[in-house]
Amino acid sequence: MSQGSDGADNLLLASQPIFDIAGNVRGVELLYRSDQGLSAFDVGEDIATAEVVYQLCTAISQRAGFYKAPAFINVSTDLLLSPHFLPVPPEHVVIELVERITPTTEMVETVRRLHRQGFRFALDDFSFDPEWAPLLPLASFIKIDTTLLSPEEAKKHRTRLEHLDIQWIAERVETREERDAYQDSGFELFQGYFYAKPVLVYGKKIPPSTLQATQLLRALCQPEPDSSEIIALIQSDPELAIKLTRISNNAFYRSHTTISSIQDVVARLGFQRLSSWVALFGLLGNASSEHAELALTRAKACELLAQQAQLSAEDAYFIGLLSTAELLLGVPGEEFLSCLELDTATSDALLFREGAYGSILQRIEGTERRYAMCQWELRGEDSHLLSLYHQAHHAAFELLTLTSTLE
Repeated sequence: MSQGSDGADNLLLASQPIFDIAGNVRGVELLYRSDQGLSAFDVGEDIATAEVVYQLCTAISQRAGFYKAPAFINVSTDLLLSPHFLPVPPEHVVIELVERITPTTEMVETVRRLHRQGFRFALDDFSFDPEWAPLLPLASFIKIDTTLLSPEEAKKHRTRLEHLDIQWIAERVETREERDAYQDSGFELFQGYFYAKPVLVYGKKIPPSTLQATQLLRALCQPEPDSSEIIALIQSDPELAIKLTRISNNAFYRSHTTISSIQDVVARLGFQRLSSWVALFGLLGNASSEHAELALTRAKACELLAQQAQLSAEDAYFIGLLSTAELLLGVPGEEFLSCLELDTATSDALLFREGAYGSILQRIEGTERRYAMCQWELRGEDSHLLSLYHQAHHAAFELLTLTSTLE
């Protein structure tokens, strides 16, 4: 994907496909790039790895899926050993272990555990040092740098390891002659300038707070939410946990029971209210004050109109809030919403303004436009909706004041 004509997009990373002998794409390596021209070594491997993984999980996810092939990504030792590791399905990625990593006992056991979970591994720039031997049975790919290992030497290693179920990738292939030589040595996959140079990928970066909120929202939006998973996700984000605890102790939600755990917070707020608060924090994290005010006003207006129609006020508020995702994040609304796995009725309301809640949203958006144009002298339903919108606007201002105290 090239940079947009308005130049507003961010440089996310670069991608370079991996081909088989027939010219089919079998993978795509994702490479760190920055708007400032810094390398992975300039910013530090941990930061570079986290950035690439973040883009894989957010802005790049749909474009990487275009190849219908797994994304190859380098990981740092710290990320590999992290208890959370990659928040993506194993079938979508191949983890590259570079020669700079020290294969400690802890690392080998971690790779073995992740391998059992379905993650695949590639040994990158492999030099066949004996200390890497325990990882060979766990690897799905071996990547050879053609500038460091000749086809003859590579063939000897491949023959020695032919009992392993491993695919061999020749990287930095720049000529047809190099490709043919490594193919004759038994290599099945190829990467390099002979096939394709790395392509810069541009797009909108979604704020990290939104990514965390999206993961939690996905869990909350399931037909039967898993309380233990939701509690674990909240606990993994201390800032969010503190905010939700303070909210649950607000006078509006207080009860005779005390809050002593995240489990108590979830029980007091309930899944639907929790969804709205998580969406609010995720969407408003980096929003300007005027956009935040509009988003909260729309959500509250949808809630008030749903109450009058004897529909679920909480559902309407949630739908109204999610409808502002494109405005707040700068990414297509359908791209953000597709990450949440919403039920059909909610999706139809948001994407097509269909159904009872879609009608409410459409009517509030119309009122929103009239409000912005200062069309005060209206009659009938329009006048009623404008009065309701005024009420919602006041409530939104109070909510913004509340949320500002949680920062």
